[in-house]
Amino acid sequence: MDDEKDEKIEAIWVNVTEGAQITGYNRGYVVQLAKRLWDQPEDSREIRVRKRTSGYELWLPDLVTYMKKRGPYQKSSIRTD
Repeated sequence: MDDEKDEKIEAIWVNVTEGAQITGYNRGYVVQLAKRLWDQPEDSREIRVRKRTSGYELWLPDLVTYMKKRGPYQKSSIRTD
């Protein structure tokens, strides 16, 4: 997510795959995020989410704002020694 793209964020609903592509996060993470948000009361969600028969959709401006707060995607550094 570079700053030029951030200025042109459309006010649209995106599915989890599109959200992952736009933000650079893993699709699985975005699915988990959507599920976690769905379980919260609607008025306390940081990202607007709706459930469809085909999966979850997230409000793109909210998703981008949320991801900006979290910072760029970083793989966890789990040590196995």
